[in-house]
Amino acid sequence: MDSTKETSNTYKEDLLLRMGLNDNKAGMEGLDKEKINKIIMGATKGSRFYGNELKKEKQVNQRIENMMQQKARITSQQLREAQLQVDRFAMELEHCRDLSNTIVHVDMDAFYAAVEMRDNPELKDKPIAVGSMSMLSTSNYHARRFGVRAAMPGFIAKRLCPHLIIVPLNFDKYRVVSKQVGICLAPTSICSWVSCRIRSQLQMPRHNWPEERRRYFIKTGNSAENDEPGKEVNNLSEYELSASPLLFEDSPPDLQPPGNPSQVNCKEQNKLQIPQKSVVFGTSAEEVVKEIRFRIEQKTTLTASAGIAPNTMLAKVCSDKNKPNGQYQILPSRQAVMEFIKDLPIRKISGIGKVTEKMLKALGIITCAELYQQRALLSLLFSETSWHYFLHISLGLGSTHLARGNLQVEG
Repeated sequence: MDSTKETSNTYKEDLLLRMGLNDNKAGMEGLDKEKINKIIMGATKGSRFYGNELKKEKQVNQRIENMMQQKARITSQQLREAQLQVDRFAMELEHCRDLSNTIVHVDMDAFYAAVEMRDNPELKDKPIAVGSMSMLSTSNYHARRFGVRAAMPGFIAKRLCPHLIIVPLNFDKYRVVSKQVGICLAPTSICSWVSCRIRSQLQMPRHNWPEERRRYFIKTGNSAENDEPGKEVNNLSEYELSASPLLFEDSPPDLQPPGNPSQVNCKEQNKLQIPQKSVVFGTSAEEVVKEIRFRIEQKTTLTASAGIAPNTMLAKVCSDKNKPNGQYQILPSRQAVMEFIKDLPIRKISGIGKVTEKMLKALGIITCAELYQQRALLSLLFSETSWHYFLHISLGLGSTHLARGNLQVEG
């Protein structure tokens, strides 16, 4: 009887880990996990969703049990041989490490929700999600403070945030905006290669362009569209010069024109006309990315975050580092890469989901450094494809090849 009760409690705890708050998502840091998880469990218990999740969790637990039994049968000799094999492969990977590329991952901030807030200003300061009562595609940052996230049923989200507004999906609208973002990422204007979804990856460098090609005139409010370098916007009012189209926060200092139009007289304003209306970007990778984000904001009034790194895997992780409306760069050196990767939670890596995370956690693996420490054991417990992938992650290695592609909508 006690054994049955203990098993039942274990399943409930595991289910809580599966269905509960995932605070790896941008905008969900520092929340009261215990309170949110209690609401989630109360909202789902007895539902078909709860039953399906419980069934999936039992299947995962069975896989873990089988894995642990396999681990118990591994001999010291097998582990030593595996260590030699994996270390040889690691040396080959190190020999091929390529730090010559600069990859940029551009990720629109809460894309679907941001588009809806832009088109309906009444939603701007309210918690909203996009989707349905069955499933949400995304949520804005106001809603995330209540624990509302993508891939969550809407009925659970409403229990977490009773005043949540759920907006139906409108893919036609999102495709239009996606094309506008694609124009800002066009290879003829900024980068040499582009493989775009609404999460887009770019490869540079760009040429050492003259200042005229790196100067942009500020567009705000209802002023005419301007996303071309060197093209001035005429007849800007004092209000338009000082307004910011950003949805989440004021423009960062590096995107603000110098001076404050509201604090200077007409003569001084005329003298400072060019600096107040324009911004010039540099030629470094960091400056190019600021320019990309500026162009996107000016054309769509939406914000984007970005990651800059030597490969696609790291660039994607970096894009989440300073969300929303920020960017983060890993310098192209092995030391910088390994320093960044060592304490990184494995769940931050694309391709490691809840199931893989739980299986690795059962082996005591939570960070990428621990992934490397257990590399020999992993080669004996997982498929060759999987442990090869784990080793790449633990060494901070990823693809450096980008093919041209079409912009696709993703929330």
